[in-house]
Amino acid sequence: MEALHAGATPRSWRRVALAMMAAGWGANQFAPMLLAYRDERGLSEQLVTGMFAAYVGGLVPAMLAAAWVSQHTGKRPWVRISSVLMLAGSVLLLSGADSPGLLFAGRIASGIGVGLVMAPGTAWVKELSAGLPVGTGARRSTVALTAGFAIGPMVAGVLAQWFPAPLQLTYVVHLIAQAVAAAWVWNAPELDTSEQPTPTVATAAAHVMQGWFWKLIVPSAPWVFGAATVAFAVIPALVGPVPGLPRIAAAGLAAGLTLGTSVLVQPSVRRYAHLDPGRTPPLGMAVLSVGMLIATAAALSPHPLWLAPAAIVLGAAHGLLMVGSITIVEHHTPPHLMAPTTAVVYSLTYIGFLAPYVVSSASLFIPTWMFLAAGAGVAVLTLAWLWFERRDA
Repeated sequence: MEALHAGATPRSWRRVALAMMAAGWGANQFAPMLLAYRDERGLSEQLVTGMFAAYVGGLVPAMLAAAWVSQHTGKRPWVRISSVLMLAGSVLLLSGADSPGLLFAGRIASGIGVGLVMAPGTAWVKELSAGLPVGTGARRSTVALTAGFAIGPMVAGVLAQWFPAPLQLTYVVHLIAQAVAAAWVWNAPELDTSEQPTPTVATAAAHVMQGWFWKLIVPSAPWVFGAATVAFAVIPALVGPVPGLPRIAAAGLAAGLTLGTSVLVQPSVRRYAHLDPGRTPPLGMAVLSVGMLIATAAALSPHPLWLAPAAIVLGAAHGLLMVGSITIVEHHTPPHLMAPTTAVVYSLTYIGFLAPYVVSSASLFIPTWMFLAAGAGVAVLTLAWLWFERRDA
């Protein structure tokens, strides 16, 4: 029987969720800053894109390592370390306006920091949601993380476009938010898991090799961030500038609208997924199919009016697929394997960050609209696969 740490209350999960939100904010605030560094400092496209990619290089190994070790040492130490690294990341970015080396270091620190909180934080929120319907912990953690991913680029886009010291103020604001979150989560209560089985590499590997994981998670997880990046990285480049809206602010608002829609959609999944969690990924793929058709139309007939509907539809798909994947994992996974299994799922979702590069590379050989239309076709086939496999899984 799991025992709550002294001081735990039904609202204790909010302290962990706030730390996850602040980390998501710090991780994604750099997206609209790419344009600012090009405009203000004349950095090349290759350099700023490399800075953006460096974040993923730090995130995935840190996430997998923390997910595994946290099952032996507890979640709280890793969330604490994450908070410190997110603060360090913003300090480095704040200091690096004229130093690409510091910017790279800041991005790597931020990637490691958010990687350390994703799986342990998700498992911790699930533990603090004990006794509530299956999927509650999954929704709470994914909403918190996605909200942070949405807030970061929106705040950064506005500050970098219309406020003084655009290359510094963005990070100062995040430092304040991150410091508050770190102070609140520092001594948050944690479950006593000493009586839980100790996971091994063999048990964790065997768990993710089961049929339900390969039939429901593997086909849908890469589309989670695939949907989001098509919305705020591919389509804006296709349709051109928005009249009356400066491009740095537009970049931040496009990302914010996409992920903000995801945040609004995720809580509504509760009733739909309660009796049959396997229904949510097919619904997400159905919405994604519509979003990919909108992207195809935007490539065929470029116009800024495509931006909002694409962001809303693909953001909804992101939310459904994200919470659907984590809910299925929570439904099938014992507590002692929750963190490592969640880390594998999040690693699969980050494959979707390759979408802009795949689209731009494919455009060298075939028209972009044709490639996006093919993506819509694959989404429909994936939808059919998930719908027919969900019962057996």
